Amino acid sequence: MANLTFRSILSTGSRALGEGAVDGADRFDLFFDNIDLSGFADIPALLLLATRNVDEENNFITINAPGDVTNQSLEAAQDEDYFVSRILANPSDTWILQIHRIPSGILNAANNILGIHCRNANGETSENRDNFSVARIFLVYFGAEN
Repeated sequence: MANLTFRSILSTGSRALGEGAVDGADRFDLFFDNIDLSGFADIPALLLLATRNVDEENNFITINAPGDVTNQSLEAAQDEDYFVSRILANPSDTWILQIHRIPSGILNAANNILGIHCRNANGETSENRDNFSVARIFLVYFGAEN
């Protein structure tokens, strides 16, 4: 029997991505690392996050991607096992909740890395990447009973 549980990844504040996102510096890839899942059971999970000002449909989410994902386009990344989903467009300043399914076999019991990646209108890593924000990130998963 499994228990539904959650792990808070970013419960307060928000993070900006894009050109000039952090004190005028660019942030095109955002990583949350060392995510440990208590009582983890390797079955599908849900990633919940709030987004705003997402203009492009080619931004994406990864779990446990290699470091070179920062140079990958959406097209290249979406064929890999660590690809989770595209980030849904939300071109308004209003926060919206997004729910993304994480298939089994992607998460580990310990040391997971969540990646959020902004790309341009063509899904590439060059010129005019999307500028958007994420907040309230939670991972809902099944854990084994204690």
